[in-house]
Amino acid sequence: MRLTRHYLKFFLSAWVALGAAQAVRGQALKTGEEAPTVEIFGGYSYLRADTLDTSHPFGLNGASGSVAYNFNRVFGVVADFGFYHQGNVTGNGLSLNLSSYQAGPRFSLRNRRHLTPFAQALLGAGHAGGTLYTSSLGPGLAPLGASYALMVTAGVGLDWKLNHTVGIRVIQAEYLYSQFPNASVSDNRQNNVRLSSGIVLSFGNR
Repeated sequence: MRLTRHYLKFFLSAWVALGAAQAVRGQALKTGEEAPTVEIFGGYSYLRADTLDTSHPFGLNGASGSVAYNFNRVFGVVADFGFYHQGNVTGNGLSLNLSSYQAGPRFSLRNRRHLTPFAQALLGAGHAGGTLYTSSLGPGLAPLGASYALMVTAGVGLDWKLNHTVGIRVIQAEYLYSQFPNASVSDNRQNNVRLSSGIVLSFGNR
């Protein structure tokens, strides 16, 4: 029931944001600024996570990418994926591999010539593996086993357009919620932060 309410709140927020975007669409169209039809991003990501067998957050390094399709200068949809790795989570050499696969709406504010701030909300799944999941975490304890889990992400970003095709994602900062199995069976929820930066390629015009 709690998970169902979580889904409902997420989608309600997305639809409210969509309505707001459509309300300001007319103002955005008056600026005369072009928007690309498709935007492809690829770059470095740092994930600050509290997944599994530790009460202290730890960092994972990795890469993420996304493909966004813009319906107009304000509203688009984006498919996002990422892979993150930490080779020594607990101080005893156990590794953790996380991957994420999500999609959702994106809202962009294209009122400046070179800078484009945006906000997005994503829903999808993730996969956790590595020796942290495949090894026993204590005497007599069976390994948790690699698993898939819910992921929900919400955040903002800023793109700097160098020319018609190439740009830089200066920063993309997001809250990432996940539900991977923990060493503690009482709480399988994680509150993570993802920071990304990289290259954006733009194609077409709106």
